[in-house]
Amino acid sequence: MAVDRRFLLLCAGEVLVVATGNLAAALVLQVIVLAAFLEDRRGYGVFAAAAVVVAGVLAATGTVFLPLLGLAAAIGCGYLALTLKDYRLARWAGGEA
Repeated sequence: MAVDRRFLLLCAGEVLVVATGNLAAALVLQVIVLAAFLEDRRGYGVFAAAAVVVAGVLAATGTVFLPLLGLAAAIGCGYLALTLKDYRLARWAGGEA
């Protein structure tokens, strides 16, 4: 079984991310490590900006609760938007929604 070298390098990068010891620095380092190994970077700027904002909130508040609550809200809004889009697409196609 052949092992992809990029996967091993990504694992080594993740070890560095975990070894930083500072959660905010680990989030920023995570963005850098992922950028090095992604081939398709569509939407990566949004992810990088969100990760930097979360790292900033973590550094400012010193607690994980607020960023986790914000992440839950963002995921809920994204799920709602995708559900609405799916509903509209099904209605447009003439199917029962």
